[in-house]
Amino acid sequence: MSNPYSMPQSELTERVSDDTYMPKLFSLSGRIGRVRYLAYGFAAGMLLIPVMLLTTVLGGLGGAFGGIVGMLLGYAVYFAAIFVVARRRLNDLGKTGWLSLLMLVPLVNIGVGLWLLFGEGDHGSNEYGPAPAPNTTGVIILAWAIPVVSVLFGILAAISIPAYQDYVNKARAAQMQDSQ
Repeated sequence: MSNPYSMPQSELTERVSDDTYMPKLFSLSGRIGRVRYLAYGFAAGMLLIPVMLLTTVLGGLGGAFGGIVGMLLGYAVYFAAIFVVARRRLNDLGKTGWLSLLMLVPLVNIGVGLWLLFGEGDHGSNEYGPAPAPNTTGVIILAWAIPVVSVLFGILAAISIPAYQDYVNKARAAQMQDSQ
């Protein structure tokens, strides 16, 4: 007789069919779909903001020129991460990763970015590997976090910028009054 309070004996890992694979965030190769492209690009940006700030501040300790060099170094690391994510998305579209260099061309990068975001990838395996597995809950949450965070920062800016301007105007008026 089985005990109804015993531990379940089923496998708790998600099975993925043989013709798909589970993409990893820090992988340099493979294919990713639209939602993962959006989520991984956002994650790369959020992870590299401290690196960009650190290189700018450390470079700035050597003067203005050092700050510019530090900032450029931080942006170079960021663009390298974005190129890797774009290359993986282009591989899902059945295209070569070299097309990610189009992200450097002004105005063309807007069209390429929209194509990467909305273009439908190959359904089965292609020359760049098997199709990516369906999106996990974490990837979907991360992709939905982008518009939510953008709206929250917009609301915060809409509230704080006029409040700061009002503070500056009151401080100037008080300073003028004290000087008279």
